[in-house]
Amino acid sequence: MRNSQQIPGQRPNILIICSDQHHPAMVGYRQYPFLETPNLDRLACEGTHFTRAYANCAVCGPSRMSFMTGKYVHQIDSWSNGVPLPEEEKQKTWAARLDQNGIESTCIGKIDSAGTVDDHNPGFTYFDEPLHRTAWDPYPRELPFVTRLPGYTRPASRRFLLEAGGGDVAKIDDRQELGFYGHDREVTDKTLAYLREKGQAKSEPWVLYVGYLYPHWPYRVPQKYFDMYYPERVLMPHDAQFPNRDIHPAMQEWQASNVFGEVTEDMLRRTIAAYCGMITCMDDMIGEILDELQDQGLYENTYIIYTSDHGESMGEHGLFFKHCSYEGAIGVPLVIKGPDIPEGEVNTDTPVSLIDLYPTILDMAGVDPEPGLPGTSWLPLVRGEPHERSERVFAEWHGPQLRGAYYMIVRGDYKYTWYEFHPPSLFNVKEDPKEERDLASDIEQADRLRVFEEELRSIVDPKATALRAKRDLGLIAPDGTDMTDSLIPWVGFEDGTLEKIQRADSARHRRL
Repeated sequence: MRNSQQIPGQRPNILIICSDQHHPAMVGYRQYPFLETPNLDRLACEGTHFTRAYANCAVCGPSRMSFMTGKYVHQIDSWSNGVPLPEEEKQKTWAARLDQNGIESTCIGKIDSAGTVDDHNPGFTYFDEPLHRTAWDPYPRELPFVTRLPGYTRPASRRFLLEAGGGDVAKIDDRQELGFYGHDREVTDKTLAYLREKGQAKSEPWVLYVGYLYPHWPYRVPQKYFDMYYPERVLMPHDAQFPNRDIHPAMQEWQASNVFGEVTEDMLRRTIAAYCGMITCMDDMIGEILDELQDQGLYENTYIIYTSDHGESMGEHGLFFKHCSYEGAIGVPLVIKGPDIPEGEVNTDTPVSLIDLYPTILDMAGVDPEPGLPGTSWLPLVRGEPHERSERVFAEWHGPQLRGAYYMIVRGDYKYTWYEFHPPSLFNVKEDPKEERDLASDIEQADRLRVFEEELRSIVDPKATALRAKRDLGLIAPDGTDMTDSLIPWVGFEDGTLEKIQRADSARHRRL
């Protein structure tokens, strides 16, 4: 069934809603038990959604800078949060390309383009980011990126589980009470005001990016949303072992660095209930935006894309947060609705990734993308039109809490991950969607592993790129020693020095 056609004589508007850390399957339209997301379900019913969509990096800043530029992380050296986007790339983002072509582009909310207080706009005509992460200064780093050093631990990770729950909405400005609810409420209110202005002005087509922070930790939400799920309306995660000796060795290191300790059933229930509550709370805000679009007569002629910058493990495999290449963390929800987009369609066969967002937005706007980019517009794919697109998805990691880099390729039913300090992993995600049977040690998979590694090396030199990232992140000592290439905690600093570096890094979050 086809959706409504573009209104004759009017170019469509474009609305991109990007949440933060949303597990790809935790939505109602994918039949996740108990979870209430009526507005996302409405978009899925009126549009097309993908079940095999991926981020190109499983952490906020690099993922967003990748989809803003249409380039892989190693092509723009966006290794981790706090890494500034090169100035020349700011003029090539899809926002900048739209602006250069006379199409107004606006950002309201989180985009996470690190920079100075006065210069962190990645090309939008109008820019309003309430919570801003400044770039490291100086950069490249002179001091080491502490969280990648051997032996690093993050005690706050356990605290997020212990403090999960509901809070008093009257304390909207208290992040510990309601997590990022206050931020998202502000973003929603500004978005509604923007749409009212556009509806009244009947202006030229516009492109609006809305960046939410829910359902990112802290796992705190207004009490009524927590009460919707706790304690019984919770689906317990698979393979939730603490510690988990069955997962890949790199992921065992990642789990150990978070110091989750004993995770009781009630801790899991509270955390999952709070997380589901954040998703439903955000869905309600999205509903306000959809209603305003309709009230202003803008709904039928607006493309709407919903996605997230990466996923969230939410207890699966004994992990929380993002960072890894398991489906829950590297996968993202993806829904597209708008003029001439098929209604109620589900694409379960085609792996796609957020690198495609760049050419898709420009395709919707009638602007030619920069040539030679790795992504491909989703529009021909969802419309069933002839198209040429790569059959693979590529992602990479150079960020916090993993000593070494990793690179992921999804092709067909298989997912391959190359690890810098460990053997690779290989999963058949169709037959084993929970990724509980690593096939990398199976002799029958030797040829497939070889082909995947050859394909990886056709994209990037994995070791040389990992080394380049570590040089930028201050992880190569003056004598040339790779500080990450050991399981022995780094001892090249006086007591307390590494803690001081980490505190300084954590202070980079600030409100404008």
